[in-house]
Amino acid sequence: MHITGLNYFLNMVRIKDESSGRPVKVTKREPIRRESVESEVPAGASRLRRSHRGRGARRAIFTTVLVVLLLGVGWFTARAAIVGLGLDTSNSFLASLFNIKTAKLIGEEDGQVNFMLFGNPGGTDNDGPDLTDTIMLASYNTTTQYLHLFSLPRDLYVNLDGYGMTKANAVFELGDSKFSDGPGTAMKTFGDLLGVTVPYYVKIDFDGFKQVVDELGGVTVEVKKDLFDTQYPDGNKGYATVDIKVGTYTMDGEMALKYARSRQSTSDFDRARRQQQILVALRDKAKDLDLLSSPTKLLDIAEIVKDHFSSNLTSSEMSRLLQLLSDFDSTKITNKVFDDSATGGLYATKVDGAFVLKPVDDDYTKLQNTVETILNQAAPSNDQPVEDAVTTPLKVEVLNGTNVTGLAGKTAEKVKTGGFNVVKTGNNVTKGFADSVIYDGTGGTRPNAIRQLIELTGATLSTETVTLSSGAEVRLVVGESANK
Repeated sequence: MHITGLNYFLNMVRIKDESSGRPVKVTKREPIRRESVESEVPAGASRLRRSHRGRGARRAIFTTVLVVLLLGVGWFTARAAIVGLGLDTSNSFLASLFNIKTAKLIGEEDGQVNFMLFGNPGGTDNDGPDLTDTIMLASYNTTTQYLHLFSLPRDLYVNLDGYGMTKANAVFELGDSKFSDGPGTAMKTFGDLLGVTVPYYVKIDFDGFKQVVDELGGVTVEVKKDLFDTQYPDGNKGYATVDIKVGTYTMDGEMALKYARSRQSTSDFDRARRQQQILVALRDKAKDLDLLSSPTKLLDIAEIVKDHFSSNLTSSEMSRLLQLLSDFDSTKITNKVFDDSATGGLYATKVDGAFVLKPVDDDYTKLQNTVETILNQAAPSNDQPVEDAVTTPLKVEVLNGTNVTGLAGKTAEKVKTGGFNVVKTGNNVTKGFADSVIYDGTGGTRPNAIRQLIELTGATLSTETVTLSSGAEVRLVVGESANK
């Protein structure tokens, strides 16, 4: 880390202690590539900024530093650099970031901190600018230090108290217009749906996402499957065509958004996985740039965040979150996508002529059971047996979950080449798998080998319990994506 760069950043950002109640002042350079976006900010976010300008500025900087630390700078590295400057931070913004006087997060003492993450189009030219296009529950286990992500499709049919049944993407906007509390309504609705208490939310609009990507100079993404969508919203209440071929790209903000948001020719599962891929690419780019030593760029990103980001996290809570995630291991992320695929737990139907998704058997408790199962999974700990680095090859049965002839045999050869013992190939009873899925029959005793199988095949790990009679330890059901 460059101390001179950090010193410059500290001199440019001056924020009073939040307990004093005095206004917050942020001094910055004019940002690079910034256009006026005031007219494009959703109404709810505008009200928040008018009512709490100082708090909004403080949150913007907090959020930016949060992002920087999570993108690889490291809590203790940043703190050590600030202490090394010999600055008195007793009543400063940095004190509220780095001292131990922070507010505990709701749920922390119980071991689980929950957030709802929302992304919406924003602007005035988009159809449904206040409808949430991205809906995720993020649950952080403070004991195992695992981050569990649950993606909900926007067409999921949900119950909104005091209103009735509606699509998931309308909950935030209806909560705002009908009950004057979009965030609170959304947190309660989705918390009840998934059987958890959700005290926090984070929301960003797509203009902000695009500008952050552009400010970083683009992100490098490997596209593993052709993406073709003739019905991508063009921002003028019409449609544009998205055509991205297999290959490696340096994507600007517009292309990255299209890649993450498009869903017409693919599944919600694919879409959620692309969104996670973009987040990893953002992390890698920010880490390469060493943002904490680039104060001008950091402040430009803070300005973008201020205009396009909203959350009910206080500064003290953000500070505590920084501490909790100081040593976060990005491999400790699980991702569950609820959709209408073979393992997605939902099915497609129509209500009054509109396309919606409902839980299988119309049983909403199944969603809650899935979430509970994932959250209660015990992660490997130091006192559990550690899988030997050199051990017998994992026994795998490979079953074809598609109608593509020979796909199981083709995949089995790849698995054998990867050092695994294929004990059976054949056809799966259920077809229609878009992506490959691994079912663990080891009881969690071969995590390293299963992780290697996931990396080799690109499959996802199911939470379902299976009984294997072939002598295999895991079952690999091959999906359509393996034929690409």
